[in-house]
Amino acid sequence: MAIFQWKGIQGSEVANGEIEARNSDEATKKLKNQKIIVTNIVLISGQEIPTPTEGEAEKKVSTKQGLKPKKYKAKGIKVKDKVIFTKKFSTMVSAGLPILKTLQMLESQQENPNFKWVVRAITEDVESGSTLSEAFAEHPAIFDTVYVNLVKAGEMSGKLTTFLQRLVIQLEKAEHIRKRLKGALSYPIILLCVAFAVITLMLIKVVPVFQNMFGQMGHDLPGPTQLIVDISEFIRDPAKGGTILVIMIATFISVKWLKKNNMAFKKKWDKLVLKIPIIGNCIQKSTLAKIAMIEGNLAAAGVSVIESLDIIEQTMTNTVFIEAFDVIKDGVSSGNSLSSLYSMCPIFPPTFYQMLAVGEETGNMEDMFDATTAFYEEEFDMAVDRLTEALEPIMIVSMGITVGFIIVAMYMPIFQMGAMVGG
Repeated sequence: MAIFQWKGIQGSEVANGEIEARNSDEATKKLKNQKIIVTNIVLISGQEIPTPTEGEAEKKVSTKQGLKPKKYKAKGIKVKDKVIFTKKFSTMVSAGLPILKTLQMLESQQENPNFKWVVRAITEDVESGSTLSEAFAEHPAIFDTVYVNLVKAGEMSGKLTTFLQRLVIQLEKAEHIRKRLKGALSYPIILLCVAFAVITLMLIKVVPVFQNMFGQMGHDLPGPTQLIVDISEFIRDPAKGGTILVIMIATFISVKWLKKNNMAFKKKWDKLVLKIPIIGNCIQKSTLAKIAMIEGNLAAAGVSVIESLDIIEQTMTNTVFIEAFDVIKDGVSSGNSLSSLYSMCPIFPPTFYQMLAVGEETGNMEDMFDATTAFYEEEFDMAVDRLTEALEPIMIVSMGITVGFIIVAMYMPIFQMGAMVGG
């Protein structure tokens, strides 16, 4: 075993010490597990013992060509990877480490092979003379225009750490909104799937048992019972049930294709989604929070209003908001105030543009954008809570009524027979 002396960053403070390990790689891993970012490690006694796979691992990642897949997958890089990378980058730069050294260290610490290649590519671009923002801009699928512009503002103002911290906050907030919205929209779908599975199972497995029993009784079935039996027979028929399944799958695929390839359909779909009670409200609030947050950060970075609107429009996926920004950009070019232009678009509620009007009057747009972001984040959280509170009892009651109806319908002939026997 060997003893190593190390220096690094723990939390936001510089730290140092000694550690025993077989080699420097193992020592670095041990320190990493202790949440320490190693900046320097030196052997002070003993001799390093290489691990069996060390040579192979080094060979695999020794060159950029070896790391780069034929086409790296941006989807394989999660927001969490980007947040951790930006946090570490900010901490190490604020501790006084050179940017190039920081990038080299962050590359060695990356476990995601796709992101590891990206960090190495950025490092090599910086080594070749590119600015940090230019190097990030080479990977738009991972570092969008907002990220690049904030890094550029940090470089130009000498406040790179400040803008990196803004980026971390923005990424974390955006991920929080995305996860909550995804959860809110997934919840009713999951409940529907469970209800559908339970009812289908009853119709396929339970109803036929009763149907055979009723056939032996030789009596006409009550209307509700006959309805359930007919539905059960329809579903169990391979031709009829299969047709329904094919129609459902075809409808789902068609809607997805039309949303992607037919702009007229996508516009109608996006408008419809925003009109869905509670769900549309959640989507609107989350988008307003996102707009205010990005616009506030770009204002702090000194990006012009027109350029900011262009960047924000690129981040939008709903055509209702995209069309609104087209109108707003035209108005800004004509010299109108931002708040008055937002007020012309129905998708933006009065509170949104009234808060911006206050910022225009006081000359403090950056702080007002931050306040608007906080307001709509809170509104969004409350809207999601209302969605969950409203849908859960509705779905449970609906499923209970349906299942109850099937059960009662199946027992109606038995009740009738009992009444006849008792009479």
